[in-house]
Amino acid sequence: MRKKILPALIAAGLLVFGGGAAAATAAEYPSSVTCTVSPTSVAVGGNATVTCTGFMPNSTVSFTSTGGSIASLVFTATTATKTADASGSVSTVFTAPTTAGSYTVTASGTAPDESAVTGSATITVTAAAGGGGGAGLPATGGTVPAAAIWLGVGAIGIGGIAVAAAVARRRASQR
Repeated sequence: MRKKILPALIAAGLLVFGGGAAAATAAEYPSSVTCTVSPTSVAVGGNATVTCTGFMPNSTVSFTSTGGSIASLVFTATTATKTADASGSVSTVFTAPTTAGSYTVTASGTAPDESAVTGSATITVTAAAGGGGGAGLPATGGTVPAAAIWLGVGAIGIGGIAVAAAVARRRASQR
């Protein structure tokens, strides 16, 4: 019986004293988040990666931008929500709008205890190299793989053969 009591007392002592250390760590939440952007200057329609560090590990972070768009899992918009990794780092891709200027991307913690934790980065968008002043279309990232194109061509070809066969069968039955 005594052999079971000693490990239980040790475990209880570790929980009591270890719990205070965890509470002290939570109270020392980082007071600031550092955001960096690479590259700091992009052409109209170009992309820049914004990386922010200093969030709690695996926390939810909301990105907003003053212009352009932020990549999300489903679509691009001026806001996106991401999850920080185990080290508290999170990143997103900013796509520059069609107008040159300075744009700010802000990262904010979204949980109740993280709502005051924010960081931001500024991206400079320059005019197109041709001097068009941003009149060009922005990059959308939409590319179609060659295999998908050939699949579509094959489907159209098979459909054409099926129509030709149906017409030939109809003509043969009318004779």
